[in-house]
Amino acid sequence: MAVESGGRTGPVDGIPAAGSPAEVAGWWRGLPAEERDAAISADPAGIGALDGVPTVDRDRANRLVFDAEYADVTAQQRNEPDDDRAAVIRAMDAIKRYIDSEATRARPRAFLVGLSREGRGRAIIATGDPDTADNVVTNVQGTGTNLKTVRSEIDKSDAIVDRVGQLSRRTNTSTITWLGYDAPQDLLESASDDRAVVGGEVLRSFQDGLRATRDGERSYNTIIGYSYGSTVVGHAASQAPLDVDAVVCVGSPGVGVDHVSELQLPESGRVFATTAENDVIRLTPDFVHGPQPIDDDFGATVFESDPGADGEWFTAGLSTEAHSQYWNTDSDSLRNFAAIILGRGPL
Repeated sequence: MAVESGGRTGPVDGIPAAGSPAEVAGWWRGLPAEERDAAISADPAGIGALDGVPTVDRDRANRLVFDAEYADVTAQQRNEPDDDRAAVIRAMDAIKRYIDSEATRARPRAFLVGLSREGRGRAIIATGDPDTADNVVTNVQGTGTNLKTVRSEIDKSDAIVDRVGQLSRRTNTSTITWLGYDAPQDLLESASDDRAVVGGEVLRSFQDGLRATRDGERSYNTIIGYSYGSTVVGHAASQAPLDVDAVVCVGSPGVGVDHVSELQLPESGRVFATTAENDVIRLTPDFVHGPQPIDDDFGATVFESDPGADGEWFTAGLSTEAHSQYWNTDSDSLRNFAAIILGRGPL
């Protein structure tokens, strides 16, 4: 059970404090409706952060957390203006607009699955309910992401929602923007696996929670790990079983293991990888996070992405721009993401 997205504000009797997401789910199902309501009111941060509590209930709790956090940060800003705090307020405004927007034919409603200003700030937002969707994809982002960058991360998820919708109108997909850990903020930090180890544990618990709260038949679950986010996914799957059907490593510097066989996935689980031809991440040496998943000896299914923007001569033509272009409209990578999410494999 992970409580990364918020701390408790009040006591709630009976929470299985050391319980697995499955145990939390069983406890929650056993509560009468009025006791669930009381628990959310008494401890919204605690309930909102519990893996194993259904999405709709986490959303109810985290909207209360949001209101309290927003009131607090805006009061602080009025008393002592600060540029960093102003950026957090802008990010929270963007979250509020997004989760309050009405569902449309193109995109389903959004759920606030996690929120906290602790550390570098965390947010988990699901577009569509993962407890009822046919396909569920969790987008794990990397270096430089934090609460202040959440709008751009939501945009990536929306790009996937739109592309999946173009490929299939008959399936129901939930796309999760997962900023559930303190990501490294610069290259020096990202050379260490410390944050990937911690983030991997939190991510694994979150995925177990998605299985525990499932309403109906088993969904097809995918994780897309981008850049250092793929390193997080690698540590999640190498330390203990990670219950997902597909792992997609995008622009990955390495995932902490030498071969896909070291990742503890279901027997039918598949590992895919792509890195743009001009992505500067290719310069990452193997001794940092191990071999890159696009390497022939790693054992992943490698698929095509657009080459990306050219770089300068001193980076051998590689660029940071190419590292950020995987979600571009009509890109090969985005089309392949959608096909993998639908269980078809890359196009």
